[in-house]
Order: sequence, then structure tokens, then C-alpha cells
Amino acid sequence: MGVVNEIQEGIKAFGEIAVKPLLALAFGSGFLIFAPVSILGPAGMTELVSEYRPWVGGTFTLSCAYLLAHAVKYLTDSLRGWQAARSLDKQRTKWLASLTPDEKGRLIPYIRDERASVTFPIEDGVVGGLQRKGILYRASNLGHAIRGFPYNLQPWAREALLARPEFLDGAEEVARGQHDWMAL
Repeated sequence: MGVVNEIQEGIKAFGEIAVKPLLALAFGSGFLIFAPVSILGPAGMTELVSEYRPWVGGTFTLSCAYLLAHAVKYLTDSLRGWQAARSLDKQRTKWLASLTPDEKGRLIPYIRDERASVTFPIEDGVVGGLQRKGILYRASNLGHAIRGFPYNLQPWAREALLARPEFLDGAEEVARGQHDWMAL
């Protein structure tokens, strides 16, 4: 098992090599391989390059291959991130388009009344569902037994609801309780 662990650690260490030194190796070895004799001669590098050409070529090939692998990984990670963000945006739009009338009613004060924060009782399951969907978030962990807790609308949800107010059509207005005056 010792040999296998050493090989795994070697592969892991090789994978963590920084890009900048490899870029320097690729440029340096590439210059030595492809530079004309008129440039290498005055620098006294002609004999060095001709004697160690296989090592310089191998260094160039390996460093370029590793840089290419880094570039491919960066591009695939970027593409995956873009796809995930796009998928999340589509999911969020579906959530807003498929809100129930009572969920829409909880969101109306944020849009119609332009409120940044609205207080809801802690036992309000509709608000809990909107929080789990990521549409609302609890603005403070300090609340009141009667008044409840303040909730804010996520910025992406506010932008989407302002851009497409038809998402709130058919909303059931929330009946305000006798203690709601305390929440203002």
C-alpha cells in the first residue's frame, strides 16, 4: 500500500503544479527549440540546445500538454457554472410562475407597497415554503412572539416580479391580524 499511496501523492502533487512556472517552461523551452541559430549562436546556446534537444523538447511537450489540460478544465468548469446558473434561473422562473394564490399574496407587499421587509408570524407555513424555495429569506433572527419575524424578498425575485408583474395575478390578499399594527 505504501507504493500506491506514494504514486497517488505524486499524481496529486503534479496536478497542483502552478500554471505560471509551466508557462515559463513552455515559453523558454519553445524558444530554445524554435529559435534560429542566428539568435542562439551569439548567446552561446547552440551547443547546449543541440546536446539536450530531446530533454528540451520533452519539457516543451509536457508543459504545453499540461497547460492545455488546465485550459480545458477551466473551460469545462466555466461551462458547467454557466449551465448551472442558467438552469437555476429557469427553475426560479418556474417557481415564480407556479406560485399558489396564497404564496402570491405574501409577495404583494414587497412589490405593490415597495416594502423591503415584511413581518410574518413564525408559524406561517406559506412563508416557510417561500423561504425554502429561496424566494424569501429571514432578515433577522430576532423576532417577537406576537409580531413574528421580518422576511425580505431575494433580489433576483424582486427583479423578476418587477419585470413580470403577471406572476402575481390572482393573488389572495393576506388577512391582516389584530396585532399587525405592531409590525409596522
